[in-house]
Amino acid sequence: MELENLKTTWQSVKPCIKNTGCSTQNSAYLSKKKDVKSRLLKKTFFGVLFTFVCLILLATSHLWSPTKLPTLWLAAFCSVIAVAIVCGIRLYSAIRSINLWKDSNAEIMTAIVQVKKRYRRIELGISILILLLLIWLSLTPPFLNTLDMYIVWGLTAICFSLEYLWYRGNIKQLNTLSNWDE
Repeated sequence: MELENLKTTWQSVKPCIKNTGCSTQNSAYLSKKKDVKSRLLKKTFFGVLFTFVCLILLATSHLWSPTKLPTLWLAAFCSVIAVAIVCGIRLYSAIRSINLWKDSNAEIMTAIVQVKKRYRRIELGISILILLLLIWLSLTPPFLNTLDMYIVWGLTAICFSLEYLWYRGNIKQLNTLSNWDE
């Protein structure tokens, strides 16, 4: 008896379940989140592209640079930049794998937290490696107490400041992507 009541109740509710879809309000939220995700993907892509251009310029610096850096330094910097490119590509694919339309809120939040962790680790690791290489470069005899050393440190301070602003902007985009109350 109870089983038949349950079955008839299910049959009466079943057509209504098929007709319910994503509400227009949820669709508007998801469209906005999709725009945020596409902006974040574009920023990440251009960051990787810019890093690749920097790698090409540094690798070919013996052809155009007036201050010829030793090959060991160029190899060290190029290898760190190559690692940064690989990490950027992995970050891009992690952001791209977030599916706003099919994943649940919990899955989206978990993916965004993982992307934030990965992004923070990449920024911290690459920044420390570059800083160590720049200290090594500026404290070796050809560059010690020269104008080139001060130029390198000035440009380094400017670049780290700009990178921090870029990082904060991307984290704000990720926070917007994870915030469902907007």
